[in-house]
Amino acid sequence: MRDSQVRTWRFSSVVLVLGVAFLTLTSGVLLTAAYLGSEKALHAAMGRTQIRDQRLLDEVLAERFRAIRWQGVEVSRDPELQRALRARDMRAVSQALGEQLKGAHRYPVEAFVVERGDAVAVASRKTNAEALPEDALRELVPGEGAPLGVWRTASRSGNEGRDDWLTLTIRIADTVSTAPVGRLHVFVSLSGNAWLADILRRIFGALAVSVERDGEVLLASQQAEGQLSALRNVDAPPSLPHGTEAGVWREHRWQIDDSAEYHVRSLLPDTATPALREIYQSTLLIAGLLVVVLGVAWMLVMRHLAGRALNNLVSYAQRVLEPGEPPAFRGGPFQEFNRVGRAFESMLRQSREQEKYLAGIIEHSPDLIFVKDTDGYHRLANRQYARALWSAPEMLTGKRDEELLPEAVLGQAKASDHEVFEGGGPVKYETTLHTPDGEQSFLVTKFPIGDDPESPRLMGGIATDVTDLKETQERLGLVQRVFAETGEAIIVLDEQRRALIANRAFSEMSGYSQVHTTEAIRAFLLEHPEVANQLGRERRWQGQCIFAHREGGSLPVLVSVTCLRQSSGVKYHVLLFNDITELKLAEHRLEHLAWYDQLTGLPNRSLFALRLDEALQGASTMTAVLFIDLDHFKDINDTHGHSLGDQLLCQVGERLRTCIQAKDLVSRFGGDEFTVLLRDIDSETQVVSIADRVMHTLGCPYELGEVECGSTASIGITLSMYHGGTAETLLRNADQAMYEAKAQGRQRVVLFEPDIDARHQQRLSYETGLREAIDKQELFVRYQPRFDISGRRVVGAEALVRWQSHEHGLVPPDTFIPIAEGTRLIVEIGRFVLGEACRQAAAWAKAGYAVPVSVNLSPRQLREESLWRDIRKVLRETGLPPRMLELELTETMLVDNIDRVSPLLQRIRAMGVRVAIDDFGTGYSSLTYLKRLPIDVVKIDRAFIVDIPGDRDDETLLEAIVGMARSLNYRVVAEGVESEEQRVFLEALGCDELQGFLLGRPEPPDILSARLGRSLRVAWGGR
Repeated sequence: MRDSQVRTWRFSSVVLVLGVAFLTLTSGVLLTAAYLGSEKALHAAMGRTQIRDQRLLDEVLAERFRAIRWQGVEVSRDPELQRALRARDMRAVSQALGEQLKGAHRYPVEAFVVERGDAVAVASRKTNAEALPEDALRELVPGEGAPLGVWRTASRSGNEGRDDWLTLTIRIADTVSTAPVGRLHVFVSLSGNAWLADILRRIFGALAVSVERDGEVLLASQQAEGQLSALRNVDAPPSLPHGTEAGVWREHRWQIDDSAEYHVRSLLPDTATPALREIYQSTLLIAGLLVVVLGVAWMLVMRHLAGRALNNLVSYAQRVLEPGEPPAFRGGPFQEFNRVGRAFESMLRQSREQEKYLAGIIEHSPDLIFVKDTDGYHRLANRQYARALWSAPEMLTGKRDEELLPEAVLGQAKASDHEVFEGGGPVKYETTLHTPDGEQSFLVTKFPIGDDPESPRLMGGIATDVTDLKETQERLGLVQRVFAETGEAIIVLDEQRRALIANRAFSEMSGYSQVHTTEAIRAFLLEHPEVANQLGRERRWQGQCIFAHREGGSLPVLVSVTCLRQSSGVKYHVLLFNDITELKLAEHRLEHLAWYDQLTGLPNRSLFALRLDEALQGASTMTAVLFIDLDHFKDINDTHGHSLGDQLLCQVGERLRTCIQAKDLVSRFGGDEFTVLLRDIDSETQVVSIADRVMHTLGCPYELGEVECGSTASIGITLSMYHGGTAETLLRNADQAMYEAKAQGRQRVVLFEPDIDARHQQRLSYETGLREAIDKQELFVRYQPRFDISGRRVVGAEALVRWQSHEHGLVPPDTFIPIAEGTRLIVEIGRFVLGEACRQAAAWAKAGYAVPVSVNLSPRQLREESLWRDIRKVLRETGLPPRMLELELTETMLVDNIDRVSPLLQRIRAMGVRVAIDDFGTGYSSLTYLKRLPIDVVKIDRAFIVDIPGDRDDETLLEAIVGMARSLNYRVVAEGVESEEQRVFLEALGCDELQGFLLGRPEPPDILSARLGRSLRVAWGGR
């Protein structure tokens, strides 16, 4: 027996030595392969990093130098520099460049040089010890042929070596005339440039960096002493990264635009060694696992060699695993194995008994139960576990997790298995599975099975369904968070009105801590008994209260009271406090928006009408209303902009406040209209005096920032005792009085009179009738003839519109034309007159009387884009030659709109239509603008004709006007000629035509046709 044991020990030793030697050889091979693979991966990674950093270097430096280029462009547009260049003051140019250089902190511009012809101005950073002298900078300036906007390299050799500069040439254009006035040269030094070194080190994260050209170092920077030496001492191919003891050495190439090519060397921290170590450890772990596998294989060999001695016992063990009672152990030639077999038989009998109980528990347990071995194979699974995995228990035996579990939970399962076998203790975790009952959460407990806790043979697991429990916990947690974090204060009281629960919002609202909540709520209920009374009822209640803070102050709250009754009969009360401060403020703001003007802060139209109604109700004294409108306010807006217009309106409101007493009221009625309510007025004289003071105050100049402008006001007045007893009537009448003030010339105060209302109603009646006049055919045209200066021949006719109203009779033109001008009706009337005049002229021409017809145009017609199309259309429809149509425009109309009207008149004249200036001499700057206007005829206003001959001034003016017109090849027509003496005088001056009551008044077309026939016979007879 001892010899057998010795031989067994020796055999085991030999097998062990052989196994160790074999495994050692295998590990060496694996580690060598791992090292070679790691080295290859390292070189590949370094190569990719080299390519990426090269692209990053190009993009970053290109962007930085693009920003410097834009900085140079901004310097070339500097107003001070532009002024100095226009003055050819190169000293001022240098000063302007110096100021720009001081402000260029973000970019490393070393110098600016400006050329204007042979003159050169230089500005450089004098604080830089390495800055070049101005003469050296002039030498580096490129010649005239250098391309603009392109970076180039400029070099200068000195005693200490070569300096490299990047230069950029920018054309300087005059911002006024856009003509080139010089060139700006931007210099950026590469030699010793700390800015560039900082960028390169940040791009690469380098320990040291250097820039070289043609083997000469231009720039070098390092983090610590000795790193530049390590960078320079590396002798490696320029295109490949190289690892050294100090770090990783790399070289890049950089070039911008037409500059020289620079070599950028960098020394990076060595991050490859940790990566190699990590790869080595991973490879070592794989080798260890392989050793374990091979060890198991060697043990299987040993088991095979020693198996013969245990065949009998193994055969018995295989038989007893069959279902039913275990068979008796028959024994063998060795007593030791017989004892083992009989002990095994007894143990099996006891085990089978226990297995019966355990099998029942496992089979009927609602939990998921399973057992796995150290290799991960399932040895046991109950019905619930199999169902959760969509299988049957017998199908799970012998399968691993990879074949059963979804990918989402496989990693967690394998990690927990490893932890159980390695740690020897139980492990708990939660997981989720998609089962036939849907998504379910399980609490999994895994534990080792075996006699030795440190080396378990099996692992058991129990998974408990916690889906419902987890959902309940989540709901409770959500309710708790909602309760704690909600912005409304919530308190739960018991029947004794003690606070059971209160959230954080209540503490913030009241200033009381959680322990003093009962004290705070009882103080509140004492102050608000209406809330306390609701606690005894079971219905819901809501109301607004004031909540007092512990530290003082209060806030409005909306209080809600709810009763909760438990199944046990116990009642709880829930109080909810909602802070409505913002709501109250919003209500106040809305009320202010409804009653006050947002620009000036004055009461608006609605509030003014309300206060006026209140003042009129039961008033024992007289109340007055001032209706104020700013004159020409639209011109201020158009000239200076709406922003300054708004400032003027605000100042108007402030000035109006200074003109009244505290009991009175000022409002902005809308736009540039203001109203004033005056209470307790004694007399009409008092109101007029106040209105005069208001007009004087508003007429003072206004300071609007840097602009000073003036404005006047027109004011209408109504008195409650005389002009109406309601707010609506007083305001309407005051508005009419204000319009009367404007009609009288503006900047006036007008007290309302009944005649004003009558005129207003008459004007409205005229306007209403005028809107229907064309459709009712109430408008017609009369023609006033124009004669040659001798008065014997008709040379033209002016079309004049007339209105024969069915309601008002014959309405004078000076009555309805201003009404039409104030509305868009004048456009429709003008289109009607144009059509009628062209048709009549075509009829005369067809009858043999080729007489041109002239039509007056209004300012509104000139603003219409359709005017040119209307003229072309009517000429085409009537067949009238364009030379037979003449359009008359007033001088003021042309001068006020010359830039806009002149192109339109050019188009009209291009059609062949003639253009005449009517009422010439009544405008301003007429002689200055006359030569710019595309006109054919000048009609002298009758104001210059009425006093001639005899008035020396008028005679002189007429002589100058006629001489000027004839020198410009214009025909001259004199209007308003009523005497033969006037005709003779005008003929002596050289006038071409005349028009007036002396020879003809406006006539119907048939009467003028007869005159045309007589005129034609006279002309033939004269020949």
